[in-house]
Amino acid sequence: MSEATWTSSELKDGEGRKFRTTFEVPRNLDLRKWFPMHMAVQWKKMEGKLRSVDLIIEVHDARLPITGRNTETFSSLFAVRPHVLVMNKMDLIDLKIYKKPIEAYYAKNGVKDLVWTNCKQRLKGPIHELQSKLADLLTNTPRFNRTVKTEFQVMVIGIPNVGKSSLINTMRNANLGMKASAVAEGARPGVTVRVQNRVKILNKPPIYVLDTPGLLSPRLNDIEETMKLALCNLIKEGAAPTHYIADYLLYWLNKTGDFSYVKNLGLEKPYDSIKDLVVAACQAQNWKRTVVFPGKGVLERWDFDRAEESFVEMFRKGRVSDQCLDKDLLL
Repeated sequence: MSEATWTSSELKDGEGRKFRTTFEVPRNLDLRKWFPMHMAVQWKKMEGKLRSVDLIIEVHDARLPITGRNTETFSSLFAVRPHVLVMNKMDLIDLKIYKKPIEAYYAKNGVKDLVWTNCKQRLKGPIHELQSKLADLLTNTPRFNRTVKTEFQVMVIGIPNVGKSSLINTMRNANLGMKASAVAEGARPGVTVRVQNRVKILNKPPIYVLDTPGLLSPRLNDIEETMKLALCNLIKEGAAPTHYIADYLLYWLNKTGDFSYVKNLGLEKPYDSIKDLVVAACQAQNWKRTVVFPGKGVLERWDFDRAEESFVEMFRKGRVSDQCLDKDLLL
């Protein structure tokens, strides 16, 4: 059977069962352990800096244009200051499909200023667009608690690992020609764990930015929202078990009719069970590991951990048909 003939509504697994329509995890799985405890402390420190802040830049991952934004915590910042929403990692979704629906969604929900960026490639066009928007808002908006316009201060906020530090370094490099990073970057969440000293990103007008640690919503209870964050590597590394992330990815791919994983893993058909999929992937890719058994010597076993990790990395490296995890909320 060719890949084009598979549909999520009619396909059944090897046991004759249709694909799952809901995603579940064991009841004893405590999602609270997935979130760092330093966030409440750092939020208090961020609040202490607010009197000197003229504008808020909120950075978010374009793969999750709606899910995960910590609006509950951040809303107090937006009420009295200009707010620019930056959709970073725009290269990871199909803008021909999603750009207009995302912009329409936020326009309907009161977000007036939205900019698209890809800080990994450090494209000058989007950065100059953001720079122009910042300069316009800062010079033409009444200042909160400050009247002297000798310089401006911007706070960069967002959930973990969406590219806040990368954005600051990219703006600094584009405007001041400084290639050395002013703030630490990382490919994992939690690199920035405290409010940083301010960094100059523009001379005219003088604009400084404050980098802040990523803050997740303290009331993130929806399991699918949590799994989407984990799948995009936006939760502290090692906190979310790979098995559940891989299981959610399989559920989501089948639900949205994306069976590209069949070809990528060298499988003969799609699977609904993550256990069945990792066995089939190990057999197809010959993924094995050696295990020492007392009295029996060294034996080979299928490397199920490698199969699950490779499956998740397949998504994170863009080897699926569609990386936008909020497509069901937009289309």
